[in-house]
Amino acid sequence: MKFEILCVTMHQKDFSKIKSMNIHSDVVFANQCDQTGYSEYQFENHIAKMISTSTKGVGINRNLTLMYASADICLLADDDIVYREDLELVILNEFDKHPDADIFIFNYDAINSGNRKIKKFKKTKKSSKFLRKMGGGIRIAFRLASAKKANLWFTTLFGGGCIFPCGEDSKWLIDAYNKHLNVYVSKESIGTVSFGDSSWFNGVNERYFYGFGAFYKDAHPISYPLWMLYFAIRTTKMTKMGFLKKVHWMRNGVKGYKKLLTYEQFIA
Repeated sequence: MKFEILCVTMHQKDFSKIKSMNIHSDVVFANQCDQTGYSEYQFENHIAKMISTSTKGVGINRNLTLMYASADICLLADDDIVYREDLELVILNEFDKHPDADIFIFNYDAINSGNRKIKKFKKTKKSSKFLRKMGGGIRIAFRLASAKKANLWFTTLFGGGCIFPCGEDSKWLIDAYNKHLNVYVSKESIGTVSFGDSSWFNGVNERYFYGFGAFYKDAHPISYPLWMLYFAIRTTKMTKMGFLKKVHWMRNGVKGYKKLLTYEQFIA
């Protein structure tokens, strides 16, 4: 099987991310910048592709990488991860051992994570539909043929640079479950991520809960009130914000979702 990394990035002038991310495989970069262009770079018998556009939003740029993807197995990526040396072997081995798997969710190590808790999987197994708090799309690998057959694309409403700040990866995974794709979790770690800077996370605050209210309305159109109550309880140790205030801002997110208002537009 062939393997390829699909990475969203910003303001790149060259292919230096290959070295800083410790990439030793084919890779597609969707580069958000102030120009439009396409370039290729050959290294270590691999090919790196870079699609540069001025389009904003992580969902749009993830979709660009999907359109240029060509390998059997693809791994979603952000440009702040540093991969382990044997990444390709580790990922392909998991798919080889589980031929029915359409999607694998891997572990990663985190530094500067603050109060953001990243779920770690202790053993490799098939995942249930109720997997939550996945911890970002960078841990998702998938069979490209399965994604194409299920017509899986990323929402352009959620994620960094979009109307609502996060959730594009979780929505993609929910769509995959709804289309009956087989999802596995792996005990293997793929690399290390630094959370020093984030395009969307600036604390567990009003904006944070506003975004999750919008996400739950989109992902669960009927049962979203129950999901919001669950989330307000689950985040008790993450913030000093009271239960009712968290629910209040998630309800505001639902209102904002209906009118497609950013948090800043809503409070203006």
